[in-house]
Parts: sequence; C-alpha cells; structure tokens
Amino acid sequence: WVLFRDEHGQAACIADSCAHRACPISSGTVEAGRAVCPYHGWKYAADGACTDMPSTVFCRNVGVRSLPVGEKDGFVWAWPGDGEPPSELPGFTRPPEEHAVHAEIFVDVPVEHGLLMENLLDLAHAPFTHTSTFARGWPVPDAVKFHAHKLLSGQWDPYPIAMAFQPPCMVLSHIGLAQPGKIERGVTAEQCARHLHQLHVCMPAKRGHTRLLYRMSLDFMPWARHVPFIDQVWKAVAGQVLGEDMVLVLGQQDRMERGIDTWNFPVSYDKLAVRYRRWR
Repeated sequence: WVLFRDEHGQAACIADSCAHRACPISSGTVEAGRAVCPYHGWKYAADGACTDMPSTVFCRNVGVRSLPVGEKDGFVWAWPGDGEPPSELPGFTRPPEEHAVHAEIFVDVPVEHGLLMENLLDLAHAPFTHTSTFARGWPVPDAVKFHAHKLLSGQWDPYPIAMAFQPPCMVLSHIGLAQPGKIERGVTAEQCARHLHQLHVCMPAKRGHTRLLYRMSLDFMPWARHVPFIDQVWKAVAGQVLGEDMVLVLGQQDRMERGIDTWNFPVSYDKLAVRYRRWR
C-alpha cells in the first residue's frame, strides 16, 4: 500500500502495484494530487482510478484497489478489513488531558516488529540494559511484577508506570515522575505529581524491518517546547535509548532466524509481552 495526499490535501491509500506492469507506485512521485508510477507515468487518483496513460490510447475503468482513510490526532488510519469501516476512529493516540506533545520522532529499525513490541512491553530489563540513559542509577528490585487490570494493560510494580498494548502494533506508557528524569518506587503513576506519556507505534515496513513512530507528552515544563533545537535533544535521547535495546534485540533476531526460540523460559514479569505474543 502507498499513502499520498490528493488535490484537496486529503490522505489517500491505494495498492502499491501499478495496474499496467505491477511496478511499485511508491517509487514514483505525486503530481497535482495524483500518484504517478515511475515506470510509464500512469497516474492514480485517491480512489485508485487511473486518470492518465501517457504515450498510448487511454483505457477506461482501469485502476487499483483503494482503502477507506481517515485522520485523527495526527495519525492517518486506513481500513483494510471487509465491510464498512468503524464510524469513529480510535482515540487512544491523543495525549491525556493537561498533557502537551513535546516530541514526535520516527525511525526505521532493522528489527522484526514483533520483537520490538516485546521489548517495549518488558520493563524488567531496564536496570540492566539502560544503564547509560533513563534507568541510570536504578537499583535492581527484589521482584518486578506486572499487575494486569485488563487482558492487555496494567501497572508495573515497583515502578510508577502504567502500560497497555493497543492492537495491532502500539504501546502506551504513562510514567509518574518524582522530578524530571527520576521516578519514585512503590507508588502508582496516578499518585505522582508529574507525568510522561509515551506512544510507540511499531509498523512493519518490510521483512525484518520496522518503522517506529514515537510521540512523547508531558504535563509539566510547558516552556521546554520553545527551547531552540529541543527537538534535536529529544531525538538524540531517544536514539541513545533505542541503541541500548538494539544490541540485544538484533541478537535475538539473529537467533530467531536460526530457529532458536526467543521465549525459552518466560517468567512472571513477562506477562504482558507473552499475552501480546499469544494475541498475535
């Protein structure tokens, strides 16, 4: 599938295979709201209809499949299912009340999206893996538990972090902070005065690769959004955290490709990631 904007600025989604010779339309351009195939210049409208066939007689009723599309809270949603799409788009991508978006980052990651999802749904690894970033100085707890409130969401203990998996490929985290950059132990996120809210979207890009979309919101420090080059600071921090994970997740992917089970011996704190794997 390929996304583009039509002549009215509306998002459109059509099959990424030209009706002529099956060339990927995504390798082409967009001209006046039409997706243009780079092979012979055939053009496609938002509904998938071919509107131009240069250098030959135009044939009617030629096109490719299109999907219903909607936009909400900065996200474009496409409906690949059967029947009519839902009347309302999901609302969980919106930051909680009194939160403002401070960072929106996307990065292509050379990891299968399921492995990345399972990494995000696992907080027990933080004091071992993220010793140079957000978990620097965290003591290793005697026990890490995940208290499930619903099938795919709940609260981490002893960390003040609520987490949820939103099908098909999103992780929501609501983190309570004692002060910027530090968390309290033994309390819930709701009991904290300051909060950091994270949305991770792990979109499969191609075999063994993921397009990771990240949105971070805060309910404090509103002035920080106006600091010059603050977006570069957040991007650098996110890159450091992801880099710590990649060393391990790439190793898992290598072993998975060689037929080794990445879930040899799950334990209690793997609850949310295991439930995601079973859902999948």
